[in-house]
Amino acid sequence: MHVVVIGAGLGGLAAAVAADRAGHTVTVLERAPTLRETGAGIGIMPNGVLALDALGLGEPVRAQAGPLDAGSGMRDRDGKPLLTADMAAVRNRVGAPLVVVRRSWLHSLLADALAPGTVLTGMPVTALRDAGDHVELRTGGGPVHADAVVVADGAHSRLRAALLPEHPGLAGSGEHAARAIAPAAPPGLPLPVGESVDHRTGDRFGCMPLADGGVYWYATWHGPSPADPAERHRWLRERRAGWHPAAVALIDATPADVVHVVETEQLVHPLATMAIRRVALLGDAAHAMTPDLGQGACQAFEDAVTLGAVLDGASAADVAAALRDYDALRRPRTSALQRECRRMHRLLGLTGWRGRLRDALLRRVPPALAVRSLAAQYRFTPEPARREASAR
Repeated sequence: MHVVVIGAGLGGLAAAVAADRAGHTVTVLERAPTLRETGAGIGIMPNGVLALDALGLGEPVRAQAGPLDAGSGMRDRDGKPLLTADMAAVRNRVGAPLVVVRRSWLHSLLADALAPGTVLTGMPVTALRDAGDHVELRTGGGPVHADAVVVADGAHSRLRAALLPEHPGLAGSGEHAARAIAPAAPPGLPLPVGESVDHRTGDRFGCMPLADGGVYWYATWHGPSPADPAERHRWLRERRAGWHPAAVALIDATPADVVHVVETEQLVHPLATMAIRRVALLGDAAHAMTPDLGQGACQAFEDAVTLGAVLDGASAADVAAALRDYDALRRPRTSALQRECRRMHRLLGLTGWRGRLRDALLRRVPPALAVRSLAAQYRFTPEPARREASAR
């Protein structure tokens, strides 16, 4: 069976690996002229690591796990703990660590798991046509026929809009995020590992060490900022003055031209379906959410594992039924996480007395409760998903 994946980002490549390991012929079509991954670092939550385990890629990812076991969590702008979670305890409960890596490294790991020639670049897909027993894709290089199609062309998916024209699509959150990797931790300063929030402005700052000695950091704010990278770098540094000194030190250590800035976005509401006959949507194309729970890529990896499970042993005649199972298995979880992301986004952006009340309540959360809550969110069990897919 021929499975075509549209989009060679993290989710698309994971889907291709899953379909390949389910025994199918796979082609990945990428509109960009070269295979590359933009961005800085990425936190892979324990459920994402478990999903990568199921794809056969967990070992090199686990080898990148850094010292996040204790003391990480949520802090105020001074770096004082608000809610601390023992990530070693979370790891023991879930069976996987939280791992922070460079996005480019993770992208290469996924791409290298595919046979040469699987990914075709410079191949934009402009339209899909359901021909009954197959799907015809219109591309810049001529038509391509597929038994199953996986749309993984990102949050701004053009094909999602064509497949589900009544869905309103994306909405900006009003919050901008700068992301970068500093070459090293600032000497003589303890890192306030985790995320710091400010009840005065609603701004946030997060940092997490990498195994290679670098530090992934991000900063968020609402409202306008300078467009010029150098001016924005100075503006961001001034905006973090008065925070924990590591925030300014990390910004200073990072060249302005490697800081990536975007407005975070989410789907206006969950999709009515993630599968239309022989076509499945995956990753941000299916459930774009703000990064407040760190679940964007992790959910794409879970999608890929489930997709591989429902396609394992399937023939071309089984595709529509298999993708209905994929939708039934995945959409309840991803829809719930989209809603939870909205709630978390509102909570973390509170200012004034509401922000102070949030901080006071977070300080009263018992650490054991924080561990149980995170462990429940990060749990992912590929084998039951495979058994349920087989039973269906």
